[in-house]
Amino acid sequence: MSVTAIRRDIPTVAQAVERFISKCQQQRGVKEHISTLRGPKTGRVTGKKAAGPTLANSELGPLRFDRVSGDQFAAWLFTRHPDTQAASTRKKGRSSLCRFLTFAIASGWAESTVLAALPSATASPPREEWLRPEQLVALDGLVTGAEFDDDQRFMWRTLVNTGMRTAEVVGLRPGALNPTDGTLSVLGKGRGDGKLRTIPISVEFQEEWQNFVLRKLLRPDGVMFPRTRVVFSQGRRFSTVREVVDARKPCTAKAARTVLAKVQALAIEAAARGELPPELLPQFALTPKVLRRTFACANLIAAETLGAGEGMDLPSLQSALGHTSLETTAMYITNVAPYLARLHRPTSVLGAARRVAEASGRGRPGAVAAVA
Repeated sequence: MSVTAIRRDIPTVAQAVERFISKCQQQRGVKEHISTLRGPKTGRVTGKKAAGPTLANSELGPLRFDRVSGDQFAAWLFTRHPDTQAASTRKKGRSSLCRFLTFAIASGWAESTVLAALPSATASPPREEWLRPEQLVALDGLVTGAEFDDDQRFMWRTLVNTGMRTAEVVGLRPGALNPTDGTLSVLGKGRGDGKLRTIPISVEFQEEWQNFVLRKLLRPDGVMFPRTRVVFSQGRRFSTVREVVDARKPCTAKAARTVLAKVQALAIEAAARGELPPELLPQFALTPKVLRRTFACANLIAAETLGAGEGMDLPSLQSALGHTSLETTAMYITNVAPYLARLHRPTSVLGAARRVAEASGRGRPGAVAAVA
């Protein structure tokens, strides 16, 4: 449907945003659209992830949609997401604006040319922040301490052993485990209600999962990590108690971030006391994304060094992580090669030759003389 000058039912940009948000209410990703296009109804949103006003609250908001050009939308996008922001944040903002403009074009409020004016968006460069095997073992030792309760300890283990996104972890239910084939069914990112995938897990973690469910007396349709509140008490640091607020509702993503922040704080304190070697202390913030990369790198290293039946190759990791592109998965393991190089040291050529000869039956005493 093209835009004509005589149309009188074309909304303002702000009104169009409301209609778009209303249409997207039942779709995944609507929170990102709200954050970029509308924001809270109280007004302007600013902060480290939002440099400028949302579209509805900008100077374009009161204008009739067909009177706003593509260049004006592009200018707003740059104000909202300047070059100082992470490339991934700008890419998400551009994606929300593109979907909104596509909706407006289909509704007959704008010409298709408005999309052509938008700048391209590049993905963030590959990050190299992941926990090496030695670091992971050292940090896992801290999680066994009294500073962590059962839920927090199991959330750490879940993040480490599954490579799930935060939203996927907090939404887990006991029935997600298929004990027959040792996999977890996870509803991940994707259009509409999301994309269902299965993640293979180790026998060790499967036993941890089942023991946790039994200890907590969880029903198959319940939640693994229920919504809680923190009750502060006097005493040592981290001496708090978490009470369940609603066992039917999952906790928020903040619970996972809190666990990782606690691990990092304890690691720093342990290094200061000389109980943790400085080279094992992560020089970056621990986040769920770091553990997601760690899951990918650790599995590839295991597949390369521990022999058949251990770890996962790149295509298997792509499926487990829920990536549509193998190139995306490859970005998670960009700097594994230097670590693998440390494990593959030159060998004694003569020693290797003797072992090969023995394996072939030509290395027995007297074999050389017999051949001669």
